[in-house]
Amino acid sequence: MGRMLDDSTPHATHGNGANQAGSFFISMKPPRSFREQLSLMESRGLAVENELSALRRLAESNYYRLRGYWLTFEENGRFTPGTTFDDIWETYQFDGELRDWVWRVISPIEIKARTLFAYHMAMECGAVAHEDNRYFKNTMAHAKSMESLTREKNRALRDGVPCVVHNIDKYGDLPIWAAVEIMSMGTVSQLYGNLDAAKSNVAKLVANGFGVKPFILRSWLRHLTYIRNICGHHSRLYNRVVTVRPNLLRADARYDGEKEFPTLLVLKRMYEKSWPAKWGCLTGQIVEVVRAHPSVSLKPMGFPEDWETVIRCEMPVEQR
Repeated sequence: MGRMLDDSTPHATHGNGANQAGSFFISMKPPRSFREQLSLMESRGLAVENELSALRRLAESNYYRLRGYWLTFEENGRFTPGTTFDDIWETYQFDGELRDWVWRVISPIEIKARTLFAYHMAMECGAVAHEDNRYFKNTMAHAKSMESLTREKNRALRDGVPCVVHNIDKYGDLPIWAAVEIMSMGTVSQLYGNLDAAKSNVAKLVANGFGVKPFILRSWLRHLTYIRNICGHHSRLYNRVVTVRPNLLRADARYDGEKEFPTLLVLKRMYEKSWPAKWGCLTGQIVEVVRAHPSVSLKPMGFPEDWETVIRCEMPVEQR
């Protein structure tokens, strides 16, 4: 008889399991200690000037988390000559400060969007009109939004959130001005984007509050929800391919792309209309973050050479 199949034909075990499609996985690679992780990086050309510091940072931040930050220092599976662990850590630190800044800047926009959506929805259509799918274009999308709201409402009831408990006990339901306080930014963005302009003026009225047309605001809220979630989950923003891209105003169209700089332009335009006096201070803060990390390249984020001038300059907010 011929010899039995060897390990080139894996079996459906814990080490070599079959997936539902019938194909096979290779064995999971064994875990590596922090010391082994650092040795692997060194074997690929990374210079480590302070081993104890590098090991401590690996223990604080996770090898795979840092992995995304050395993409710009890598070529053909090896670090470019001269790359140090400190170069990677500096990029990591920069990204954390950038995310903190973006999170803080988005916060007032989110609150204003909630406020205007609730106000105009209530005044135009009624206290619980957000539950009525007649005001929305896609009934299936609306149903999903309501499922999300129900989950948040049930969580709020379990947590004893006063405004939720009060309204449910007194009225058996949440009026829109209370509901927006427990909606995620994603749910608000989805409901706004799904509004039927033929059934109400809500979309236009909310957009007017931001000084743009509804299709621009829909795009911006969707984009900022995506960016906010990246920041909220402490995910990497630096050198990321932005899959939910915003529609830029014509004045900014030359900076369009799949990187992070368009986000700054969206934030700038929204602040120019709503809080123009604050934008100068916020611009100064992000400039300070960049200057505190001079070794970190901004090119992987799509920043032009004159990015400071671009985000500072006072250009009329165009509405297409």
